[in-house]
Formats: sequence, structure tokens, C-alpha cells
Amino acid sequence: MHKGVQKGFTLVELVMVIVLLGILSATALPKFFAVSSYQQQAFFDDTLNAVRYAQKLAVATGCNVQVSISANAYVLKQPDVRNHCLSNSPADFTLLARHPGTGEASYTHSETGVSLTSNPATFYFDALGRASADVQLTVAGIKIIAVVGDTGFVYAL
Repeated sequence: MHKGVQKGFTLVELVMVIVLLGILSATALPKFFAVSSYQQQAFFDDTLNAVRYAQKLAVATGCNVQVSISANAYVLKQPDVRNHCLSNSPADFTLLARHPGTGEASYTHSETGVSLTSNPATFYFDALGRASADVQLTVAGIKIIAVVGDTGFVYAL
């Protein structure tokens, strides 16, 4: 018969583990579940893809595509009359671009609580994919999307 060798944890060890788990859950876990950071990243990615799509749509259709930024939203528009395809007048961009994923006649998005600014606020891509100006879009005040006017190259900084 074996002598009574007991295996297990003492009450002190169990209490210390519970205390450490409590401290970790109070300090570290909220950082993993902060919804605002996910919203910011999702809106940033969506805006970056929308601007890239605007350039591709301009090249594919041979018509200028306008990107308009206001407060926390963007809108992609095209001229509604074919003979205004090469226009750069804001009044001619009245047709909302179709969303490439859903086919809906509106490619626009906004995110409550996430700011979106652009300098300039409105720009367009021509049939060769060039942008009307060098553009810098800022999402949530920290994430930057840049557009090179001469080439239309769109990238994240």
C-alpha cells in the first residue's frame, strides 16, 4: 500500500490563479473587444476599395467617375448622359455608380462615429485611370489613403 501522497493544488494557489485571471480580464480583454477599432478598420478598407473601384470603373466604361467625400461618407457617381462622359463639372455627375458586389444602383457608405475627410473633398478619375488631383483621404484621423493624380495610383499610407 502506498503512503498518502496527495497531488493537486493548494487553496492559496487556486486563489492566486483566480486573482491573476481577474486582473487580466479587467485590463487586457477590453483591448481585444473594442468595437470602434474594428469599425475604423472596416470603414478604412471599404473606402480604400471604393476609391480603387472608382478608378477601375472609369477605365472600364470610358467615362469619368467622381468620388465625393463628406463628413463620414463617400459616394461614387458617373455622368448620366453619355455625351458628358468626359465632363469634370460636378453638375454632370448625377448617376450613382452601381455597387460591384450587389449590383445596387448606389455605391455609397457611411460609418457613424468614424470620421472621413479628404483634400480635395471631390475628385474624379478619367478614362485613362488618372485622378483629377493628388488626393489624401483620412479615416478616423489616423489612417490615410493617398491617390497620385498623374497615375491614379491608390494606396494606403
